[in-house]
Amino acid sequence: MTRSRSAASGVILLAAVVLGCSAAPGAADKKELHVSAAMSLKEAFTDLEAGFEAEHPEVDVVFNFAGSQILAAQIVAGAPADVFASADRAQMERAAGSQRMQPARTFAKNRLVIVTPAGDSSIQGPADLARPGLRLVLAGEAVPVGAYAREALNRVGQRDAALANVVSNEENVRGVIGKVAAGEADAGVVYATDVAGEVAGKLRTVAFAGADDVVPAYEIAALADSPQPALAAAFVDLVAGPAGAAALGKRGFLPP
Repeated sequence: MTRSRSAASGVILLAAVVLGCSAAPGAADKKELHVSAAMSLKEAFTDLEAGFEAEHPEVDVVFNFAGSQILAAQIVAGAPADVFASADRAQMERAAGSQRMQPARTFAKNRLVIVTPAGDSSIQGPADLARPGLRLVLAGEAVPVGAYAREALNRVGQRDAALANVVSNEENVRGVIGKVAAGEADAGVVYATDVAGEVAGKLRTVAFAGADDVVPAYEIAALADSPQPALAAAFVDLVAGPAGAAALGKRGFLPP
């Protein structure tokens, strides 16, 4: 199950020892399945977690959510992982260069949108991102959503002028969302699926017209050196199968 690790105090450790006999049988023997996944997949993958653990009661799924470029770099550096889900092919290919990856499968697609603070109606399309003085936030060029945004701006002929307005390059899509929602920027380019939940009320969404052929595509693969290849393959099958499609569709992702 999803959890965060923190240092425990001596009192808590002592209590754990005293109460250890009441713990669920075999709880300490669970296998950890380490899934490194693009930040934009956080909600959808967390939705899938309970079902996978119920089907595999011996498994504890441990997620590592971050920008795909960070996750790919970790894999290349030899960090332990069983599954990698990338927001684009480029970072999957980068990870594959380590000779650690099994063949990848495309399992979902997304859409780019422009976001502005909720009260700002001055931006009507991508041409407005080139307006002098506008504060634009993008993800970094190596981040999938940042690369897609630059490609889309190029498609509509606004790349150079819009990039001149960039005041911050973020490590992942949530960084862009946060800056715009906080009023620290006038606009950003993100995935449509990220404009949801509490943040949706703080943002206005504008279609990225003119770049319909720029379609973010997500890929997933098990690692060839996973110590539990059958479980890694089962998680990939779940994400790429009907249950995964349903969970992803519920969160706004498009089918592959």
